[in-house]
Amino acid sequence: VNKGPSLGTNFTLACPYTLLAHYDELEWAEGLGISRHLIRVSTGLEEPEDLISRFDRALESIRR
Repeated sequence: VNKGPSLGTNFTLACPYTLLAHYDELEWAEGLGISRHLIRVSTGLEEPEDLISRFDRALESIRR
């Protein structure tokens, strides 16, 4: 999974959406219930099993 602001690719991207869209107004966004830690994922053409495995590993690393 790559990180970047462009969603016009054929590979999966993850980006910190609230930070990109509302950087100067994070408190305002959080006041509306939008977490500053919101991640936007745009899936690409990778094999589903590969993406599931990558996200499983990423989620497991934050559970520790």
